[in-house]
Amino acid sequence: MESLSLSEGDQVMVKYASLPKGTWTKFRPLSRDYLEILDFRALFEAVLRSNYTTLTRGEILKVNQGRKEFGFVVQELQPSPGEAVCITDTDLEVEFEPMGSVINEDDSTQKDQQALRLGSEAQGRVGVEEYQRWTVDLPNRTLGITIHVNVREPDDLDVLVSTKTPVTLQDHVWANFESLGPRSIIIPASDQHYSSLQQEQQDSQVLHIGIYGRASSTTSMPGLSSSAVAGGSIGGEVNYSIIVQHYDSESSMETEETIIMDAQVPNKGETGYQECANCGSWIPDRTIILHNNFCLRNNVKCERCNKVMKKEDLPNHFHCEHCDKHGDISEKKKHMEIHHGWYQCSCEMFESPSLPELALHRRTTCQDRFIICRYCHTLVQQGGLASNMVSLKDVQVHAQNHEYQRQNQPIPPLCSNQNCVRFKSTSGNVLGLCSLCFGPFWISTEDPKHQKLLQRLARKYHSQLMNGCGNKHCRNIHCATSKGQGQDMDATTAAAEMMKILKEAKIGSDKGDQQLWLCVDEGTTNKQIAVQLLFEDMKGRYRIEWCVKAFDIVKSEDMETAAQWLSSHAPRTNKKE
Repeated sequence: MESLSLSEGDQVMVKYASLPKGTWTKFRPLSRDYLEILDFRALFEAVLRSNYTTLTRGEILKVNQGRKEFGFVVQELQPSPGEAVCITDTDLEVEFEPMGSVINEDDSTQKDQQALRLGSEAQGRVGVEEYQRWTVDLPNRTLGITIHVNVREPDDLDVLVSTKTPVTLQDHVWANFESLGPRSIIIPASDQHYSSLQQEQQDSQVLHIGIYGRASSTTSMPGLSSSAVAGGSIGGEVNYSIIVQHYDSESSMETEETIIMDAQVPNKGETGYQECANCGSWIPDRTIILHNNFCLRNNVKCERCNKVMKKEDLPNHFHCEHCDKHGDISEKKKHMEIHHGWYQCSCEMFESPSLPELALHRRTTCQDRFIICRYCHTLVQQGGLASNMVSLKDVQVHAQNHEYQRQNQPIPPLCSNQNCVRFKSTSGNVLGLCSLCFGPFWISTEDPKHQKLLQRLARKYHSQLMNGCGNKHCRNIHCATSKGQGQDMDATTAAAEMMKILKEAKIGSDKGDQQLWLCVDEGTTNKQIAVQLLFEDMKGRYRIEWCVKAFDIVKSEDMETAAQWLSSHAPRTNKKE
């Protein structure tokens, strides 16, 4: 009725007409967002074959990809006179009017999604409770990426990243919900979703970034309201800058060295210095009394996180009652709403207090999740479990097909550092380490025989064995701090022990059996403990590599959620309970 400009009640005369078989047609898109269509050929083949037998010049086609509808006008038809053609049992050549002719028709759509060049900073502006979306092409996925967004306080925004559109508060893979400071997201090349980007999008390697603007008070969060999804502005705009860069071994090294430098206390344990009992700084003996008087008068240490701050700042310091989050009181309400609120999925089968948990559900087990059909290559809803109508005699074969795909997943290779719970770097290194553990050993000079690398590793082991790392959380069996030896081991004994460890390390082995023993940060140690507890709780039914993968996927140390992921996705060993 829309194509014929008819209204309800109009009279229509129907006559039989013989139409020629169509050979060629040109469609004109009604808006620029038609560029979001992933596969034009597959989508139009499915739509025309299922819903149309004829095409008429001037007719408007409604094409749906997922939940989004796109409009196209039939601009031209062949053979002539080209007023109407039959499209059944014929090969129809399809063209689209060039993008330039509609580029100015919808400036708001053009503003909504912009291309971002890798390595170049761009300026953006987004309304409060609105989305601004960026796309970045990634020609080289062997390197990870970092996404940095700077915003001037007290303005606030969220950074959301996904391999698919749309990217929203509820639909994303990576996110940064911080309220203060630069918003950064680091995606290593070994990340499962990042590394599978090419397979998901065929020839395209596009990453989608969404910027969601917030009020400067950081207290308004609409949750799953329609205004949040549609982006209805309630006033105000947030200005920001964004840059996407590659994340390689060199940047990994710089990051690790920065962490190490930050963790080290200047002048710790040196002769002529004393530790301040209040702030923990090491102060020269000659000024320790003056420092203590000043420090006790002006500074205070938080009893829970040991952060030192001015006394007047203590009332604005908060600790979450439900998790380890702590920071400025201005962050509290946003944190509580995002991580300890209450959200229900559109499938009405999942509820969660956490927005990141909801996003995990919507990209994994949600029936409303959209996937690309392996047969027709169109975007369709995932649906529930198979539930196919299968003959009783074929039920076992059908189930075995699902089980075969699950059991034949390749085992993700772990970092060769026995104290680390990350995956081996995809860029490859002779030590078999992840990019973060390999960072301190990276050098820019040429080292074809790895002699300098082995020297650096030997020095690292010797220092660990003699002096230790000084971290109370250390569980490294080849570290003086972990053994409680302090500096008891002499240089000769440490050198002999070091040679023994290096011989057992199997450096350069291509069998994946290298074993290194390097100290790690407290976060990695805590994750290793959680992985070991999960592995023991599963009683050997899943390899430890998959236990690590489970925590990576759920992006938390929640044992129950990780166990659920294992039972649904990970291949099982032959061990039984």
